[in-house]
Amino acid sequence: MLVKVLATILIISLAFYGSLIFSIFLIPLGIYLLKEEIKIKKESRNNAYLGKFKEALLSISFALDVGYSIENAFREALVELEKTFGKEDEISRDFYNIVRRLDRNENIEDLLSDFASKQKSEDINYFVEVFRYAKRTGGNLIEIIKNTTKQISEKWAVANEIKTQISAKKMEQRIMSYIPIVIIFYLKLTTRGYLDCLYFNPLGIIIMTICLVIYGISVKVSKRIMDIEI
Repeated sequence: MLVKVLATILIISLAFYGSLIFSIFLIPLGIYLLKEEIKIKKESRNNAYLGKFKEALLSISFALDVGYSIENAFREALVELEKTFGKEDEISRDFYNIVRRLDRNENIEDLLSDFASKQKSEDINYFVEVFRYAKRTGGNLIEIIKNTTKQISEKWAVANEIKTQISAKKMEQRIMSYIPIVIIFYLKLTTRGYLDCLYFNPLGIIIMTICLVIYGISVKVSKRIMDIEI
């Protein structure tokens, strides 16, 4: 991740200022890009985790359907998660902690609240709130959990369908974001001296800085357009 950001800064410095020395002045941009990379990685991790959580809900729903108590349903879900994802996976460890605390006779509502506060996911919070309400009001817990699982699964199906449909457009957006830099390097290699007036002089630095700002804004806007939340 850090290597990618450093490489990006060096390429931008060469393209827009003709020297690696200017990369020092692009450190704030590097910090911003690093934060964006961390954000993307976190979102990817959260999406993967939610997919596994959906599998856990399906296991809980099935266990309740065949007559297990809610506590034993979580134990059965843990067994299935460990089989599917391994004992060292994050979702398996989280459910292991829940089951271990259940074995100490802790309140399951408190356990799920702690679990939701750790993950900070809208879908997980929704499930926990519905579960807490059903538990306290004495509602049909099995049906409520099954319906909640169905709603979350349908939401994920829609999200995946949208991702599939716009994946080609996202690829086009990534390619287009590289085009300006490619053109600059192409001109520098094929027409030597053509861009010299833009480097190593105050006016040229100002012009290229303005171009860099416009380029950065256009990339940011194009990413926002492609970022569709469900």
